[in-house]
Amino acid sequence: MTKVTPDLNNFQFRAENAGVYAIVLTVYDETGNSAKARKIFNYNDQPGFEDTQTPVRFLASNSSAFITAVDDDTTIPLVLSWAGRFVPKNEELSRRVEPWPIDQNTIDDVYGTTFGLRSISAVSGAVGVSGMTCIYRIVPNSYAGDIPDQPEPDADAPATDRMGNCTTYLQNETATLDIASLIRNGDTVFVWMNVTDYTDKTAATVRVKAIVDLTRPVVKGHELVVNRDDEYNS
Repeated sequence: MTKVTPDLNNFQFRAENAGVYAIVLTVYDETGNSAKARKIFNYNDQPGFEDTQTPVRFLASNSSAFITAVDDDTTIPLVLSWAGRFVPKNEELSRRVEPWPIDQNTIDDVYGTTFGLRSISAVSGAVGVSGMTCIYRIVPNSYAGDIPDQPEPDADAPATDRMGNCTTYLQNETATLDIASLIRNGDTVFVWMNVTDYTDKTAATVRVKAIVDLTRPVVKGHELVVNRDDEYNS
């Protein structure tokens, strides 16, 4: 318990370890009446997730997407999956906060200005990925070089390069590239993802490169082998 000098209207608190902290301020008047206010916060100086380096891959949005693109030359809906890439750390930081009793002389963290109200979940979803920005760039024809550090084309880049944003679905660990024009066979697709945790700081940057291959496989021959097994149990 720490005594606070009212004239200073503040006090300093140093959190030694990662965790969920609750600071309870109790004030008294000259006749002994009191009121309490609680502030809950997380302290963690490490990222809220671990980057496992699991590969990020493209998925077809439906089973006929690539065949349709070959036949009709239509836009290919590209879906990016990072399933298993980011694993939450310190999951105990997202556990539910114990409720305060309803009391006319208390102010809890969520409400902040009204006596008599309380919260049972002032801290939730405190770990894992909390946000992501995703930008794609499509380069006509195959690109043999490395993935650029930034999505913006350099001065020598062809004017036909196209850029856009992705729609991210954090819960499903997927993102859809919002492509409004055609993707051709042999085009190169770059994706840049900046991932943030509950501190709203960029904790990981992922760059992805893929070359679109819409060619159908050529089956030159096949062989069907049937094995007979006369041993069976009835």
